[in-house]
Amino acid sequence: MDNSQKTLLIEYAYKEWEDDAEIVLTSFPLTGPGGLRRLLGEKYPEYFCKAYMPDQFEREFGDYAIEMLEDLKDIINAKIPVKEARVAPRGHAKSTICTVAIPAWATVYQKVRYVLFISANEDTACNFLGKVKIALESPNIIEDFGPIKGSRGNWLSTWNDHEIETTSGITVECTGWTAGIRGKNKKKGRPDLVIFDDLEDKKVMESPSLKEKLEHAFTDEMLKLGDFDTIYFYVGTLLAVDSLLARTIKKATWKFKLYKKVMSFPDEQGEKLWEEWRLIFRDLYNDNRMEDAYAFYLSHKEDMLRGVKMLWEGKYPENLMVYKGAYYNTMLEREESEDSFWQEDQNEPRNSDDMKFKNIHYWESWPDKIKSLKLAIDPSEGKGDSTAYVCGGEMNGGYFVREGRLALHDPYQIMSEVVRFVQEYPLIDEIVLESNLFKDLLKVELIKALCAAKMPDGSSCYRTVTHKHASENKHIRIMKMEPDINGQKVLFNEINSTYNKQIKDYHPKAAHDDAPDALQILISALKKPNYYIK
Repeated sequence: MDNSQKTLLIEYAYKEWEDDAEIVLTSFPLTGPGGLRRLLGEKYPEYFCKAYMPDQFEREFGDYAIEMLEDLKDIINAKIPVKEARVAPRGHAKSTICTVAIPAWATVYQKVRYVLFISANEDTACNFLGKVKIALESPNIIEDFGPIKGSRGNWLSTWNDHEIETTSGITVECTGWTAGIRGKNKKKGRPDLVIFDDLEDKKVMESPSLKEKLEHAFTDEMLKLGDFDTIYFYVGTLLAVDSLLARTIKKATWKFKLYKKVMSFPDEQGEKLWEEWRLIFRDLYNDNRMEDAYAFYLSHKEDMLRGVKMLWEGKYPENLMVYKGAYYNTMLEREESEDSFWQEDQNEPRNSDDMKFKNIHYWESWPDKIKSLKLAIDPSEGKGDSTAYVCGGEMNGGYFVREGRLALHDPYQIMSEVVRFVQEYPLIDEIVLESNLFKDLLKVELIKALCAAKMPDGSSCYRTVTHKHASENKHIRIMKMEPDINGQKVLFNEINSTYNKQIKDYHPKAAHDDAPDALQILISALKKPNYYIK
């Protein structure tokens, strides 16, 4: 045992025995069948991983990983048949935890008789079983538990790519669900722990027939593999709103926990700074844009990270990263694909069949010929909805969004924000309000605020303020934009990622529709000025 492993063992000894740890450490051997390493590994699965599989778990555990390990340990120890699921982001070691660490832990401590884990395909499943075999053949395991691979009398152990049988008579088997899984049981009985790991891959998600086949295999075969005492554990990422995992966790027979890579985002000031960062980062005319963007981040780091909470800071070891910081590197990855960020990292997939504006388009440079702008506002009801602001203009039958923004604003903050828009975009000549909420009160107070404010040149901020009549159903009004948006007649500002996401995510049952509602107000104002009441 090297010094780092001794330090680790001492750390967990003090965690377990506190003031008595020194006595325990001097009274018992550190390793071997009666050693402290074996004893602590059973109590703390995260220590088991670090002590017996250090090559698989080099980075520090996130709290979610320790929680997942503890949950599985408690479920297995309780020996109560359950159906549990854990939904976690890609790249967060969920498969290594559930299909390598836990089967190895449960095997050496003889917590189970027969473990079966099922993946999307045989190659993936065999890869994980191979890691289990490496762990069980490691010198540390053999030192503390004795040989796991071998024979007993005339009985010859099975030890191949698909199945292993230990010297204590425990079976660990793997398969891909397409390989045929009916009748996976041994003389000792049916599996008492079945682990489903990322059953859906890209091939399945792109094939309706394979999705249907998987659904039937899961319901009719996989969930019938066990017996009355079997534990079923399903781990994966939500690849679609109608995926098997998404439907499974909605069933009353299943318990689940869902994790997001970004647990909380920056506050309002931070989001505005990130939008400035995007302008720098996306300036393709600047050869030093990446370095300049990082320098901007470093100079505003405190404000840009206020409110941020990451699921696993240790995913990005600072001593190995060119750009430091888990959230910063997440934002770099988000620049590669916004859709992938919400689906793979946040477990918030989008239903492409329902989304009406999934292919929005952006202007490359702002048209100088636009000489007037309008600002449309959909005020919040104050119940968690955002106030949506969108400013834009028209040119040659096209509609250009200059800025779109969502913010949790009260009426006084709305007035301050409108003044800010007018001061920043002097070409605004009209402000259009959704009339269903504050009606004349907000309009009167807004006019007062504009009259009291001054432009940078000292002139008045006053602009015409109008109301929009909403006589049609909101969804019908919003869907009238579909030909213009999908036909590239409406062009968006790429840096307004939060606002744009709500446009792209819109469907009839969407939880939030403030952004498309405000956009509909703007386009209607640009198309038909007489539609409004002065």
